[in-house]
Amino acid sequence: MVHSLTNGLHGFCVWVMRLAYLNLLWLLFTLAGLGVAGLMPATAAMFTVTREWVKGNPDASVFSVFLRAYKKEWGRSNAIGLILGLTGVFLYTDVQIAAGMNQPLLVYVFMSIGLIYALILLYVFPVYVHYDVKIKEVLSFSFLIAFTRPAVTLGMAISAVGVLFLVFFHMTFLLFFSGSVLSFILTKLAFKAFLAVDRHAKEKAA
Repeated sequence: MVHSLTNGLHGFCVWVMRLAYLNLLWLLFTLAGLGVAGLMPATAAMFTVTREWVKGNPDASVFSVFLRAYKKEWGRSNAIGLILGLTGVFLYTDVQIAAGMNQPLLVYVFMSIGLIYALILLYVFPVYVHYDVKIKEVLSFSFLIAFTRPAVTLGMAISAVGVLFLVFFHMTFLLFFSGSVLSFILTKLAFKAFLAVDRHAKEKAA
């Protein structure tokens, strides 16, 4: 029993160190890219690492996988980040304008679209690093999976809110676990959805 507890504690500490290290890489490479330009490739790289873990490769070199993905995805990830950023700004502006004009129906419409946008965001990077598809297909796949796998989507949304709460709760979590923990959870949940979708597609093709 003592041996099992020791192994369990060791395994837990190893994962804590992995997640903390990945989160620090994410923050450092975001800053290295001057923030805005570094955020998307650093996030894509982070999700690439967590995908390796979820696939059953926990001993993959975190730095090597991260750096390779960061360089490879610099341009494409920033392109999708620009699309998502502009869309978010557009929706926020529309809600503010509609509220200022005292148009509750329009506010409701834009907030509903904003909710769809938020659900798509949950899947964008898991889809981005899992499927070798164009940016347009990343967004369409994210939309389709978000609404065809509602239980997984709900779990991802709850996880995102939970991580956000912990980030506001203590600065330590922000520095060492905010991005990596969320990335790992989203990837793990999304990976199950991907397997189900791929299996359904194969059955349908057969």
